[in-house]
Amino acid sequence: MADLIPTTISIADAVALGAIDNEIYARTFFPQTFRQPSPPYQREVWRDLNDPTVRYSNQRIFRGGAKTTIARINTSKRIAYGVSKTILYVGASEGAAARSGAWLRNNVERNKLWSGAFALSPGRKWTDIEFEIWHETLKTNIWCLFVGITGNIRGINFDDYRPDYIVLDDILTDENCATVEQRSKISDLVHGALKKSLAPVVDDPNAKMSMLVTPQHREDVSTVAIDDPTWKTIEVGCWTKETADLSVDQQVSSWPERYTTEDLRTEKRAAITINKLSVFSREMELRLTSPELAAFKMDWLKYYSEEFIPNAVNVLAIDPTPPPSESQLAKNMLGSDFEVVQVWGRRGDNYYLQESRRSRGETPDWTIANVFELALKFRVMTIVVESVAYQRTLKWLIEKEMARRRIYFSVVPFVGGNKYARIRSVFSSQAPFGHIFVKPDETPFISQFETYPSSDHDDELDCGSIALSALINPYAAGGDDTALSEPEPLHVVRGAP
Repeated sequence: MADLIPTTISIADAVALGAIDNEIYARTFFPQTFRQPSPPYQREVWRDLNDPTVRYSNQRIFRGGAKTTIARINTSKRIAYGVSKTILYVGASEGAAARSGAWLRNNVERNKLWSGAFALSPGRKWTDIEFEIWHETLKTNIWCLFVGITGNIRGINFDDYRPDYIVLDDILTDENCATVEQRSKISDLVHGALKKSLAPVVDDPNAKMSMLVTPQHREDVSTVAIDDPTWKTIEVGCWTKETADLSVDQQVSSWPERYTTEDLRTEKRAAITINKLSVFSREMELRLTSPELAAFKMDWLKYYSEEFIPNAVNVLAIDPTPPPSESQLAKNMLGSDFEVVQVWGRRGDNYYLQESRRSRGETPDWTIANVFELALKFRVMTIVVESVAYQRTLKWLIEKEMARRRIYFSVVPFVGGNKYARIRSVFSSQAPFGHIFVKPDETPFISQFETYPSSDHDDELDCGSIALSALINPYAAGGDDTALSEPEPLHVVRGAP
């Protein structure tokens, strides 16, 4: 994005162009702050901050996604162009807010390029948390107040003006979202007193309240705002939107100039290893989990690193999605669900996810090709396919392909019943006793296991439950270490007289 900005530009042109382009404004007047190339998602962030029709902007951005930098730059722009006369800047604490206040004061005093271009100078009051800036061009004072979210921020009024810009900069923390009471207090404050403090539209059509946060809980103020039609919400995770739901080795950084893809992948794998995926998911992927509401516990899940488990009885299961129709393809609507093919193996009392493949918006050709490849690779005992709707057609296609190849497997129709009940009962019968094993790089399965039933998708678990339903019986134990591997010797107690 930075490559599109001219390297030489006059101050007059920078002022004119900066009014409509935050990137030009920021890189011209704050080059020390904008040292790195900006990520593509920042365009969407700036768009909502500049749009006067977006009165309440809820911007959920991953940890380290430049929330405070964006908040500071946008505040400075509203001052420079005289859009705001009274600014209320709210941080997680008064100290955090004061640091942003000190940054703004420092630029008024020392950033002569910015303050000179817009004719800004210190006003009568000049402290870190409360000051006024004199705008010589407009002949007006601009009031700025910096406070913590837990401070006294009701009834703010300067020179008979209500705040026309309220910015909530990273106000959510582990501490203030830890209990129901704390979450409710902040939510009530933002959606009540603070929202009512914003200058009315009839007084200032450009008045805006922007909340830039990393969400911490399913009941925090930012998550509540998603369902409020007066707020416009955007969400930016550390992965690109196209790869956010893929396995970790396919995910791509949304800001590679700052967080390389390989570094993020390594960090996520490490989080899985130390059983801290929920923390990484919350801070970097904006995936919120509530352990008290989750169906399964993460310490139930066990890991293995072998390429495959030998001497196992293997079953292949399919969780298909119907192929997209012509109208869906024309509209680029490929659906949100993934088609999943998994091979599960049983050795003794343990169950291993041998391999999993997933794709979105594929035709049946993709499914059939992967089914045969995995079935031959693991010499599966059977292929399990649901026997309803499109799945019945898929079963017929697989059997037809068997006849063409002259390679045959047992294809068992599966009547699943209630999916939620099946997933809960199958995994709860084995996982608490340490019998479910997966590889650490099976991140889609691990993520769904951790968050179910609150996960966005459940296709990995659904497919796994289909396979395990066929394996959980004493005749599929397999291996050389089971009680069924050799017949029990017959002990003769006595003979006939």
